[in-house]
Amino acid sequence: MLIKTLITAVSALAFSTVTAQAAVGGTCNQYPTNATCSKYVNYNVFLPTNIDFATIEAQFQPLAELQSTLAQLSPSCFDAYSRYSCSLSYSKCELEGNNTLRITEACMSSCEAVHTYCSTVFKFTGKTELLPDCSTATTITKSPLQDEGSCNNVPTQLTNDELKDKTLDLSYIPHGFVMSECPAPFLRDHFAAEVPETTIDANHCRFGCCIPCPAQNLNWATRGFLATDILRFISSVLSFVLVLSYLILPDKRRHPSLLILNLSIAIFIFSMVVFFSIGDPKKLQCAANGINASDMNNNTLCAAQGALLIFGSLSTVLWCSALILNLHIHTVWNSNFFTNRYILLNLVCWGIPVAIMSTALGLHAVKFEFANLCLVSMEYIFPMFFYPMAAIVCPSFIIHIGTFFYIAKIAVREGLESDMTQSLSTGTMSERPAGVSRKHVMVAVKIQWRALLLAVVAIVAVLFYWLFYMTQMSRMTDLQTNPASILDWLQCMLVPGNSQNICADVISPHLPPFALIIVAEALVSSIGIMLFVTFGKRSLWREWNDLIYDMRFRGSAEKHGEQFFAL
Repeated sequence: MLIKTLITAVSALAFSTVTAQAAVGGTCNQYPTNATCSKYVNYNVFLPTNIDFATIEAQFQPLAELQSTLAQLSPSCFDAYSRYSCSLSYSKCELEGNNTLRITEACMSSCEAVHTYCSTVFKFTGKTELLPDCSTATTITKSPLQDEGSCNNVPTQLTNDELKDKTLDLSYIPHGFVMSECPAPFLRDHFAAEVPETTIDANHCRFGCCIPCPAQNLNWATRGFLATDILRFISSVLSFVLVLSYLILPDKRRHPSLLILNLSIAIFIFSMVVFFSIGDPKKLQCAANGINASDMNNNTLCAAQGALLIFGSLSTVLWCSALILNLHIHTVWNSNFFTNRYILLNLVCWGIPVAIMSTALGLHAVKFEFANLCLVSMEYIFPMFFYPMAAIVCPSFIIHIGTFFYIAKIAVREGLESDMTQSLSTGTMSERPAGVSRKHVMVAVKIQWRALLLAVVAIVAVLFYWLFYMTQMSRMTDLQTNPASILDWLQCMLVPGNSQNICADVISPHLPPFALIIVAEALVSSIGIMLFVTFGKRSLWREWNDLIYDMRFRGSAEKHGEQFFAL
């Protein structure tokens, strides 16, 4: 490799300087203005007896070539190494009274600067053994390096900002270059180590080193997704309580309570996917090698969780839509259309999710994208997941809003009718469909807010998540196809002491805002909580109490009356 060859040569310069005689017998000489170190040596130099400039300069020949590589790859390293090498080989010489030579040797600080600015470069190229040992290094006069204040401190040619910049310009690394060692937190790309131009993951690996999976693993992101996991866990527990309630309580296993039962089952399936990642999200997010993101081909856990999430998401919106439609038909048209049509409801509300889930699995489209979940890949997620979901949710929301406004209109008229004549009352009622009584509508007003609340929460959560994906997730796809941004991020990561948290700012313009990610995840993670708040009424606990303490009575009698409102 070119870089390895040049670094080896310049290191040899520092450690193979001309063997000199003692300082006695040397002379002070003006340094040639066209020689290699002319940028750094602006003083008279000491040449030992029998040593001339040509002999020393011969060992600086690689520096000319090094300027076109290391000087661009890491200007601060090239500057530090040049200052150290030049001062080591050319001690400062001054002629004092009585023709006495005063020789000033190289500084210990210049050697330490090489370690500061070049250790990373040498580490990548497998040449760490070439870093100078500052405690044993000697000058051309065989003198040790001197302390600050009594040494030949060659000034830097960089500005303060350039000197502080310890990053590497990776765009100057030759094609096919493979680092000999990967700094933390990078992992070795074993494919590149065997065949330089291959890689185990084109998105997350460069120069034989890979960022560990998941790439999103920032401290604040990890804590945020843990919080949404806790919300989803609570949702799963609360929705399971409702599932048990509607399965066990005797008067809940019939229409319309069956709608709530099926909706609770769907939301439980949607929420319980958190159990796949709880305690150790990486087992779901990452393949066994710790580098590749999970997909259904390299992680069966991801395939199972993704399939359940697709199924649970679509079945949730379908059963929620069925509930909304049932409320509309019963309230506006005074009809129990769905009472004897549960075979059709089950075929639609469970069958469509099964079909879409099977299609996603057949296309191998389930993979980990972000957060702690596997879902449909970005390539298929809109046509296969969000568009069908929007086709279900949006009409249902419009229908439910229409139902709500209809009830509000009837409620206003009902208040006016108490003081009006019978003829006005008759005129008002004629605007409602036949068979809808005032009493029926007014009773519906008292409980309609529950279903409206659930519908609004579900719609807002789904639409927000959809808009989030549509407007933000494409930025992550663009990042993967933007080599310049990835190189900038890698340059930051390769600086000793930097971390993913520090370097997140470099690629933050290409990532969704963290707050937006958490809000989107929190909304969909809390649907089970909202289900419980909506339908976990006081009467439900009274029924549990009656069942526990009076099994016979509760077994022989069921509630009667307007069953639609006994949800």
